[in-house]
Amino acid sequence: MEVDVAIVGAGPAGSTLAALLAGRGVSVALYDRDTFPRDKLCGEFLSYDALPIVERLGIDLAGAPEIGRCRVVTRTRTYQFEFPHAARGTSRMFLDALLFRNAVARGAQAFDGTTVGALSQLKAKVVVGAWGRWGRFDTQLERGFVRDRSHRNFGFKRHYRAGGGAGAPRNDRGVIELYSFRRGYLGVNDVEDGATNICGLVHASRLAGHKGRWDAFVDQIRAEEAPLEALYSRYEPAQENFLSSEPVIFRARSPVEGGVFMIGDASGVIDPLTGNGMAMAIQSALVLAPLVVQLLAHPDRRADIEREYRAKHAAMFRPRIAWSRRVASLLSRPALLDVALRGIRDGAAGAFLLRRTRADRDAIARLADAWLGC
Repeated sequence: MEVDVAIVGAGPAGSTLAALLAGRGVSVALYDRDTFPRDKLCGEFLSYDALPIVERLGIDLAGAPEIGRCRVVTRTRTYQFEFPHAARGTSRMFLDALLFRNAVARGAQAFDGTTVGALSQLKAKVVVGAWGRWGRFDTQLERGFVRDRSHRNFGFKRHYRAGGGAGAPRNDRGVIELYSFRRGYLGVNDVEDGATNICGLVHASRLAGHKGRWDAFVDQIRAEEAPLEALYSRYEPAQENFLSSEPVIFRARSPVEGGVFMIGDASGVIDPLTGNGMAMAIQSALVLAPLVVQLLAHPDRRADIEREYRAKHAAMFRPRIAWSRRVASLLSRPALLDVALRGIRDGAAGAFLLRRTRADRDAIARLADAWLGC
């Protein structure tokens, strides 16, 4: 089947782009190897700077708890700051299914449960890669980061529910917490249905000998860090197993490779500690959509449009990624983080970090309004 646009990957980036384009009358084929709903490794925190796009697409996040503040927990202290707007805690089971159904309702042709063997199989005028942090197509395209061995990290997550009896402490509602451990960190926030997601990132060098036994690794970091022991003691697992990731590599990657336009994590990965990964994925779709329409109308301008997308992508996302790496370096050093937070008493540092790792919510709202005619 020949279409205007083929999108490989129906996560937040791919499904958002499919909805934006199909709503403009563009013929879109949306591929994903999974069927929905399906689980995915993720911090499951949807930042407030993505919500204008989600809202204008008519997606109802009822049931996804609002999150209004962040708390950084160290060995001897905590640092807390408010968000200027409420974010949402939402599992990928919940959010991805909503976005996928929205894209189909707007006219995208769904090919979920379909494995694309090679990009050359796709009969489309424009091909978009939305397959996430790591995929076999990255190897096919000979992307530089695939060969990196020194910057590999792995993610792990599990859903939990408050446990330990009536007298056990409970996690505050409406807050995301960040915890530090050697060469890694954890994020904790509530999602729908009363569950809490505990998601971590750890450098590959710490996993030697564990061989995928995440229970043993969590036991190890609990023994190392008293705040983590206190954290996990509040909860009982709500999922049978941990979910873990392919390698997460924080290296620069081009948003256009071999004529394929990349969005979401395929175009650049921000540290999960920022809570901006899903927002960036959704925003990258909004950045690319008008350029795809231009390319379909003027295929002879492909080189210029590719350059324009690279420039717009860099302007919107590159500074955020750079700042996230700086903060991750601090968060993965518990003793240093403890010292760094010793002299901070107000929310100024948190507000500064938010400005550096997020888009302006009002600017995103204006972009969404211009595209969706709101």
